[in-house]
Amino acid sequence: MNKMSIGAAFSETFAFLKANWMQMLIWFGGALLLLGLLGYLLLGSTFSAMAMSPGDPSVAMGAFGKIGLFSLLAAVILYGVCMLIWRGGLYPGEAPNFGWAFQAGPAFALGMMVVMIAAYILIFIVMLIFGLIFGAALGGAGAFSPGALESGAVGGGALFVGIILYVALIVFLLWVQGRFIVAGPIMADRLTRNPITGLSESWRLTQASQWVIVGFYVVFAILVVVYMLVVGMIVGGIFGSLAGGSMAGAMISLIVSAAVIYLPLIMVSFSVPIGIYRAIAPKASADVFA
Repeated sequence: MNKMSIGAAFSETFAFLKANWMQMLIWFGGALLLLGLLGYLLLGSTFSAMAMSPGDPSVAMGAFGKIGLFSLLAAVILYGVCMLIWRGGLYPGEAPNFGWAFQAGPAFALGMMVVMIAAYILIFIVMLIFGLIFGAALGGAGAFSPGALESGAVGGGALFVGIILYVALIVFLLWVQGRFIVAGPIMADRLTRNPITGLSESWRLTQASQWVIVGFYVVFAILVVVYMLVVGMIVGGIFGSLAGGSMAGAMISLIVSAAVIYLPLIMVSFSVPIGIYRAIAPKASADVFA
């Protein structure tokens, strides 16, 4: 178990992306095409039926059932693809193990969902305790109503406490995410379907670097926002001036934005967990990123 640096996490993340970007495009592109086909088959007539029969409970229930089924299939496909990408990056040349991937992916997703539910329950309990203890000082729940805010009824102390709690909430969620960030890559490295193995080993491996990982998340989020603003302004300015504000120009700008903004961010997001894994456990698997 090594204590990573933020620089090492970025280095390993982009090394993985550089070595596996084509594989990621193929798998992710194939997943999107498959999801588009499934969405058309399952949901093609659902929304039109709801629009034609507003207030019909049977139509609404049927629509919710189809949407739920599609969401479940989408989760299985996307998390399975994620496992294929991680495994293929760690062990290049190995034949894709679809049976394992499309079992391990949903199992990993379920494990993370349980973790996040537990985190939100803990947050609710802590916020409830704070509310009971400091309710009088904060002026009750009505102090945070729109009318109270507009009239300046919220005191400086109450506002300060609210800001502190909000920041603490964000930091706590980043910390939880950071402690389990390498659970998926661990499952891919060990070819296991057991999410408990990934979650428990991730908790152990990230112990020495937990706050460095939180810092990495903060720096990464700032860079993402800056990248989106700068590239969005460039793309919007170029295609907005060329098309003169036409509908065609707006569509082209949207497509280009998806290609140069959102697709790279998705690929980097896929690379972050395994980049952190390599930074804190560099000898856990073959050195394949060079």
